[in-house]
Amino acid sequence: MTDPDLTDQGISVLVEIARTSGADLTTGQRLELDRLISEGLVALQLPAGLSDRRTYKVTAKGQRLLDERGVGANES
Repeated sequence: MTDPDLTDQGISVLVEIARTSGADLTTGQRLELDRLISEGLVALQLPAGLSDRRTYKVTAKGQRLLDERGVGANES
């Protein structure tokens, strides 16, 4: 299986999720989020408390793709 091609928007979403668990995603980033989830780069994270707000996490596969590109959570 080949690795998915990440667009600048995809990288931006992965970085934002790594930084904030997806709390501050724009409408455009949320559209990209669906693709990243379907490719196994992002996963839904179950809420730790009573909050029903959805949060997300970068999967190991998603982190590997960021690492290969030299992108850290402090960049976007």
